Amino acid sequence: MVASVAGDITHAVSGEFQSALLGALGQADGVVLDLMGVGILTSAGLRTLLLLHREAVKSKKRVVLAAVPAGVRDVMEVTGFWEQFETAEKVGDAVVSLGGTGV
Repeated sequence: MVASVAGDITHAVSGEFQSALLGALGQADGVVLDLMGVGILTSAGLRTLLLLHREAVKSKKRVVLAAVPAGVRDVMEVTGFWEQFETAEKVGDAVVSLGGTGV
């Protein structure tokens, strides 16, 4: 499953974001998060991504972050979150890494 995320991931949307991501993870063996459209990732967004990662590990599923913008990657690297996630430069590469057919 590929979930495309657009906009800023802040406290204002973190609850809805979390529900959508956990729902997607519940329906698939793995999830590719296409983050190309994300402008800002705050601590609430980081917390949501970490929760998703923990749930994936617990349920023996995979989450791959794809097309991560430089600013979002910087935030994740500075906070130590980057190393927690499997990543890919392109969505198609992430899909292939999960066993699907790339674009």
